[in-house]
Amino acid sequence: MTAPTDQFVDIAKRSQEAVTAAVRTWADSVQSFTGNLTGGHAQLPDPQSVVDGYFDFAEKVLATQRRVTSEFVAASVKAGETVQQQVTKATETVTAQAVNGTEKAAAQATETTQKAAATARAARNATKA
Repeated sequence: MTAPTDQFVDIAKRSQEAVTAAVRTWADSVQSFTGNLTGGHAQLPDPQSVVDGYFDFAEKVLATQRRVTSEFVAASVKAGETVQQQVTKATETVTAQAVNGTEKAAAQATETTQKAAATARAARNATKA
């Protein structure tokens, strides 16, 4: 064997020993725990009650997820509506300001044109006289 292969085999053996020790410790703990619950008589729980308990728990988790998701969607819709209202108000304000500015510019242009026409008439009349 080469040196890296020896190291790999050593690591694999140590890992196997660690897993075996962990499983033994877990098994001893479970055995001790069940012994305490059953008064020394080893007895497994009823499989049907385990299945029922698991699915009852899963139902509760799913119901909670549904409620949280519904609340999130409702909050998102409300936020979207608020943003839409704000955009509409901003658009109306900008449109009103643009119309007002255009009207003022048109009025000023008309006034300037009228003044220029009056000045031109006065100049023409002055040259004729």
